[in-house]
Amino acid sequence: MNLSKIALKNNRVTYMLLLLIVVMGLVGYQSLSRNSMPPYTVRVSTVVTSFPGAAPERVESLVSDKIEEVAQEIPEVDFISSESRTGLSVITIALQDYVKEKDLQPIWDKLRRKIDGIRKDLPSNISGPVVKDEDIGVVYGIILGIESDGYTNAEVKKHADELKNILIALDDAAKVEIGGYIEERIFVDFNDAELSKYGLSGRKLKDIISSTNIIIPSGQVNLEDERISMEPTGNLESVSELENILIPLNSEGKTIKLGDITNIRRDYVQTRESIVKINGEEGISLCISLKDGANIIQLGEEVDKQLVSYNKTLPIGLKVRRIASQDGDVESSINDFLINVLESVAIVLLVMFIFLGIRTGFVVASLIPFAIISTLLFMGVFDVGINQVSLAALIMALGMLVDNAIVVVESMVVRMENGESAKDAAINSCKELMIPLLISSLTTSAAFLAFFLAESVMGE
Repeated sequence: MNLSKIALKNNRVTYMLLLLIVVMGLVGYQSLSRNSMPPYTVRVSTVVTSFPGAAPERVESLVSDKIEEVAQEIPEVDFISSESRTGLSVITIALQDYVKEKDLQPIWDKLRRKIDGIRKDLPSNISGPVVKDEDIGVVYGIILGIESDGYTNAEVKKHADELKNILIALDDAAKVEIGGYIEERIFVDFNDAELSKYGLSGRKLKDIISSTNIIIPSGQVNLEDERISMEPTGNLESVSELENILIPLNSEGKTIKLGDITNIRRDYVQTRESIVKINGEEGISLCISLKDGANIIQLGEEVDKQLVSYNKTLPIGLKVRRIASQDGDVESSINDFLINVLESVAIVLLVMFIFLGIRTGFVVASLIPFAIISTLLFMGVFDVGINQVSLAALIMALGMLVDNAIVVVESMVVRMENGESAKDAAINSCKELMIPLLISSLTTSAAFLAFFLAESVMGE
């Protein structure tokens, strides 16, 4: 079967198919996902255990070593590393590269069951161990920062929560994380020697406060067709209410206010999970991740629109701005690729004009955009997005496209110079060179199979 002969014989159908491919390719290009890198599987999890007050040596011997021993029993484990600090154990577990994404959750569940089996051998006053297998490897493509002048961290956090609710509703946003926020706590400071004078202790104060600040169901009252819920009072709403809690001192009913024997204050926790600096000043960040198969450039445009409108509602002294983003880099990479395509067409045209003539040059150069547009069509069919890897592959493929076209066109020119008609020269040249050029292209493609077949992140 000679495809060239069929195409030339039914040239109207050929033109229609070519036009259809071009239109569908251009339409499909607009809907292709755009991201910095293609998705790949992260085969790493961390096991975090809090052991308050313990030295690194005790954390390692009593917690880290025991968890490592049971983790090593999982055959898919590649390597394990641990870090034992004062009061904290962090163990990183990486799996073999051959583990598929669908098999990750059963493996992490197996790890949790093994850790549950040794909990009785771990210290009683620890918090955890917690297996963290989610959100590892999540890339936050756009990071916003809230600058503040004269506002407390808690006041800025309220505006951050409002903006988070707006951003999470965007179509392309998968997750929004707030960073740099210092959590508030109510601290009850006391002196053990003073408490002992009243026959009290820190644990007893804790139990009294816990039993006071409790909400229990109080039932309901049915009044004909209406139902009235009974809600008890007594839960603590402010620091002053906490100070007025009556602490019993003896069985005779003598009491004392909690504020008289302790110092109660509202303050920020000392240990911070993250610190955000914006122009040298502390602020709060909002990190936005992209949904799978979404367009980070489109997400960036949506975020910019929301920032313009939201900044107008903020009081003086507060402003939200971008502090890091990938959408600009991705857009720049795509523009660079388009420039490469145009440069390729121009270079081919110039070379062909010089050596083969204007008509031949246009024929060869026209193959490049048509082939790329058809490739974009099939990228949409096979759910391949635009990223650094796919753009690099397209650029490398340009060379093969030009080489094949030049070989076929040059063969046609030689045949036409020997007296064959243009139609016969096209049919015979394609018939003669179709298999050799196919094998040549496949041979070049096979050189990159090592990446594709590798059982690693590179292979993915």
